[in-house]
Amino acid sequence: MTSAEAQAFKRACSCFGLGRYFYDFDPPWVDIDDKSRPKKPPALASWMVPDNCRNGQRPSGRVPVANPQASQATNVNSSRTAGSAPGNGSKSTTHSAAVNTSRHNTGGNGSPKNGSKPEAAGAQSQNGPELGKRIAALQETVGAKLYRWVLREYGHASQPHLVRDIQLKKKILDVLESATRGLRRMEAVLDRVPEQQVNALLAKLQAPPLNEIADMATLVQVVQGLESIVNRSHPSAA
Repeated sequence: MTSAEAQAFKRACSCFGLGRYFYDFDPPWVDIDDKSRPKKPPALASWMVPDNCRNGQRPSGRVPVANPQASQATNVNSSRTAGSAPGNGSKSTTHSAAVNTSRHNTGGNGSPKNGSKPEAAGAQSQNGPELGKRIAALQETVGAKLYRWVLREYGHASQPHLVRDIQLKKKILDVLESATRGLRRMEAVLDRVPEQQVNALLAKLQAPPLNEIADMATLVQVVQGLESIVNRSHPSAA
């Protein structure tokens, strides 16, 4: 799914919950044979299995939900109760539960009833600015276009400091570091591929020039294509 139409279709589907998990993991690097087929199927994370997801498994950094429907009903009832007139004390109890739930999910500064300090809040105060610096430092390495794409795709922002969620910052950093590794792999084989074959590969993939690659899916395909050319030309290097 690399064309503009496919990417737009994926984004539209995710709005309705279809394929939304595509945004929760990085494109994996897979070794391919001379026919561009994976040498072995990539491993599937356990949380991607529907039954496991329904049982509450989530990707790293996501809060598991034991029963999404029950959770949604509780939130709706809490909202209605909090907006009603004072009565037999249900407003205070329900509003308190909603506040605790919100603080737990968003990494706020409040403490749960058991008195433990939320880990997300501590991580955000300690690592948020540092993560922003590390993200910004990779702009020159991956290039401005790919850097901006990662920020928009995963952080819905144009600058690292505009991303408030600590988990989103970690995700952005992970993707940029993955892009850095991909670019290094590309540089390692580029000198062994004739320019004519590079241009033919880019034309086949409908990809822009190498210094204008602006999304991870294209980068993965270009790197795998170049490595496949080298492996065919120099089987001993495989």
